[in-house]
Amino acid sequence: MPERQPPDSAAVERALARRYYCPSCGNAALESRDNKLYGCSECGHTYFHNTAVAVSAVIEHAGAVAWITRARDPGAGLLDLPGGFVERDESLEEALVRETWEEVGFEPEAPQYLFSIPNRYLFHGVRYSTVDVFFGCRARHRAAFLPNDEATALEWLAPSAVDPARIAFESTRLALARLLRG
Repeated sequence: MPERQPPDSAAVERALARRYYCPSCGNAALESRDNKLYGCSECGHTYFHNTAVAVSAVIEHAGAVAWITRARDPGAGLLDLPGGFVERDESLEEALVRETWEEVGFEPEAPQYLFSIPNRYLFHGVRYSTVDVFFGCRARHRAAFLPNDEATALEWLAPSAVDPARIAFESTRLALARLLRG
């Protein structure tokens, strides 16, 4: 399958000019008012398309951090920290535990908020605004890993041994730089 190319600027302009369906009345009358606000010209409903929230686990054991190799795009074959998007009615901590369990098969211990970084997440040609929340965690031991549909490998690497060019997302590269600075 050929690699998907990002849309050109003309395609972006066409996409921005599209009419969207109102979640309240169902009419194709939802119009963009600014970078996150949409209004329905039929019923007056206001829709806010807010930033999505994602969590990442910086899981440390014996001076090394757990890095997965992503199984899917965006960033298939590149390194990432275990984590993912927060689901509806889920806390950051619950999402961290769920996503870590799904990707590496164990629960992170003693998660502590480290910092957050804004990010742009390109998925199927659409660029989503996210805020990625990083948590420091511990692992009791280096658990056995089974490849799955989200991660093909798990590597324990000292932060100084990670090549930023191998990391899937800019926010994670920035997080690595923060970790290296201490």
